[in-house]
Amino acid sequence: MCHEGLEHAAVENNGDFSERQIEVETDGAGIPVFIAQPAGDCKGRIIIIHDIFGANDFYHDLARRLASSGYTAYLPNLFVRAGDLSEQTIEAARMRGGKLSYPQAIKDIGAVIDAEDNGQKWGCVGFCMGGTMVMHLASAEPRLDAGVIYYGFPANPTITSNRPSEPMRETSLVDMPLLGFWGDQDHGVGMHNVQQYESLLETAGKDIEFHIYPGRPHGFLTFDESNESYEASQDSWRRAMNFFGERLAG
Repeated sequence: MCHEGLEHAAVENNGDFSERQIEVETDGAGIPVFIAQPAGDCKGRIIIIHDIFGANDFYHDLARRLASSGYTAYLPNLFVRAGDLSEQTIEAARMRGGKLSYPQAIKDIGAVIDAEDNGQKWGCVGFCMGGTMVMHLASAEPRLDAGVIYYGFPANPTITSNRPSEPMRETSLVDMPLLGFWGDQDHGVGMHNVQQYESLLETAGKDIEFHIYPGRPHGFLTFDESNESYEASQDSWRRAMNFFGERLAG
């Protein structure tokens, strides 16, 4: 499962970040973008790319966590053209997710960079569908300096006009460092696909670092200490923060 909502306690704001909302016009649509920014110096800018459940409370909390760590975080709603979910179910989310145009979403993300660019470095982090989008952006958006993949799909068994390619076919074009995380029980993604993707990237000489956590499923990131995925989650999040620190702030 992806992140249907906030299942852990929200991060507290002790005056270390602020929030605002903008709308970015692109190709006839206004893309809502939630922004959380640190009160002090900014280490860099990070775009959060949500899963098929959309820009929900989980991702707003994640934006605030990034801001409390010193990054300006951007959360665009990539489903604004498709509208809200008809019901809060995985079936409805998959149906809406299947209608998303990946080329259009990549253009929408580029429009966010256009609207807010101030010369600082940009990174991105994505989850499930968003993790897949990070892999596509690595070969399509040269202004990004670092990408973190959480349980993205390297292979796409069904090529359509909405998803005309797959990350596996784009490895020679990857132009930014990638850090990736999966659980080895993520049978939807398939660890054989991750391993093949990793091998192709390594053969192409790309800057990558992938981690596969034993016993963990899809959608394992949590900040709930009682969750059985907490240890793997915190290891991955620490690595992600170090990665952004080196690539954006370093």
